[in-house]
Amino acid sequence: MAVVFATSLLAGLALADRGAAAKVKATVLGQTATTPRPTCPTPQAPDAAAEKSCQAMGRVTGFQISADGTRNPFKVRRPGTIVAWSVDVSRPSKEEQDFFETALSKSGPPTARLSVLKRKEDGPYKLVKQSPVVQMHSSLGSRPVVTLADPLRVRKGMIVALTTTSWLSNLADFGASDSDVWRASREEGQCTQEEDLLNRSRPQQKVGGTRSYGCTYEGARLLYWAYLVPKG
Repeated sequence: MAVVFATSLLAGLALADRGAAAKVKATVLGQTATTPRPTCPTPQAPDAAAEKSCQAMGRVTGFQISADGTRNPFKVRRPGTIVAWSVDVSRPSKEEQDFFETALSKSGPPTARLSVLKRKEDGPYKLVKQSPVVQMHSSLGSRPVVTLADPLRVRKGMIVALTTTSWLSNLADFGASDSDVWRASREEGQCTQEEDLLNRSRPQQKVGGTRSYGCTYEGARLLYWAYLVPKG
């Protein structure tokens, strides 16, 4: 179970502990000095640049490997517990929302969940654990914080990724740095064609299973964050 609050990022989170509220300090994975905005909806101007067109994550698990000059911003540096997460989701136009919902094999309204990965020595990523799926339609156009009723314990070296089982308008293309790079749970060579993105792409959701992350996308940012309370 997860609880969504439409609010800004917080330096501290109030957690319920046997009925009592306890203030804790959380490290924000993915936090950078500058953050672009998600690229939806598409501007109505007839001469709008192509890179300003509305784009979204589609049926995929992904994580940022470089953001605003920071390498591996979602790699866990200290063991602890993820108590909440956040996304910056824009509000696509009705036509754009209809397109995402139908073009992605009628996948439905936007969704999101956190996925905790561990890279194996031979390259693939193992899905260690994941948070519940959250319906995001009511949060479009905001930056909600999702608190976890069952926090996720993580170890040093694990990677916190974001999964959508349908689509999610938290992708920043226009305004992102050339050094911004994210990696997707798609097979190598199935990264850019319409058939790959709409029909072949699948998120990683089987806990204990492994998946190759064969596609990387440069000059783009997945706008999500995870709140980690370090152990001890």
